[in-house]
Amino acid sequence: IRGLSVNLLFLDEFAFVENAAQFYTSTYPVVSAGKETKVIITSTANGVGNVFHRLYEGAVQNTNEFKAFRVDWWDVPGRDEEWKRQTISNTSERQFEQEFGNSFHGTSNTLVSSNTLLSLKAATPVEFRNDVSYYEKPKEGVRYIMTVDVSKGRGQDYSTFNVIRIDDLGFAQVCTYRNNLVSPMLFPDIIVTVATLYNEAMVVIENNDAGQVVCNHVYYDYEYENMFVSSSVKSNGIGVMMTKRVKRIGCSNLKDIVELNKLHIVDADTISELSTFEVKGGSYSASTGNHDDLVMNLVMFAWFVSSDAFGDMSDTDLKSMLYQDRVREMEDDVMPFGIINDRPTTNTTLVYEDMINAVNEWNNL
Repeated sequence: IRGLSVNLLFLDEFAFVENAAQFYTSTYPVVSAGKETKVIITSTANGVGNVFHRLYEGAVQNTNEFKAFRVDWWDVPGRDEEWKRQTISNTSERQFEQEFGNSFHGTSNTLVSSNTLLSLKAATPVEFRNDVSYYEKPKEGVRYIMTVDVSKGRGQDYSTFNVIRIDDLGFAQVCTYRNNLVSPMLFPDIIVTVATLYNEAMVVIENNDAGQVVCNHVYYDYEYENMFVSSSVKSNGIGVMMTKRVKRIGCSNLKDIVELNKLHIVDADTISELSTFEVKGGSYSASTGNHDDLVMNLVMFAWFVSSDAFGDMSDTDLKSMLYQDRVREMEDDVMPFGIINDRPTTNTTLVYEDMINAVNEWNNL
């Protein structure tokens, strides 16, 4: 239908279309060619991160022009709880939820669980200017951290940053930037302007490739001193090198702080990238045809807040914060009665000895 103008475009079972992103891109000109053209897209769920999921979530969150409608299994005449029970017995509960329950269970192994991803809700920026989305204006006396990912500005990967608010209870995304055409020579001016606005936020820049150029400009040319310096003697000591170890620790911490609701994410592009950030070759990266530049900001942030440098600038202890929640969850799982303890001591702390030992391995990352 390329080159044609139509009044109605109907895409059925769109979540199962191969190369759906390319197909949607090629057919969208048909929609924009007519002022009264209508688009109807129907499908059962087929995991998170695909085009259908993104369009549906955008409709729910009012970030696109689509309107969301859903038909649940109980809306179909003749389907009741007995029908549900029989169907689950013949398949599985997971299959039932995806085929009949309108549940976007992930078909791929995303870093963040599907249930958590579906609970994330995008917010409308209070201000959007020069590709910077401001979700919360800076507050006096509050600490902020900006993490930066740099691209070459050639229309492929994006140059991005995230500004995160720090407090005793957790962290919150308050500002983002995303542009794939900005030059590494111009990006430092945007970084310094926004970082200064947010109470001279601590700036952590990935110094791989073009990032080193940005690091040097921000630190030396703009004389912005509140930057993370990993080494004062190495040539690439300004910023952080995204090594396998840094990424591994960052991904592990990011999963924890997002799933434990310790990091409040409100940016629609970030939520979309998280939905396609999945296992690849023993690590995590964006699925084919998607980007992960904003997510890598968060990976770098999650690594940084577990480092000694973060401990020097904030009283917030990430490990203690997550440790308390993990212990609380494990305590909730302990049976309140019926436990036989034949230990030769009455010290009640020994009851939780195995539980604490299990947590210590994680706590010593």
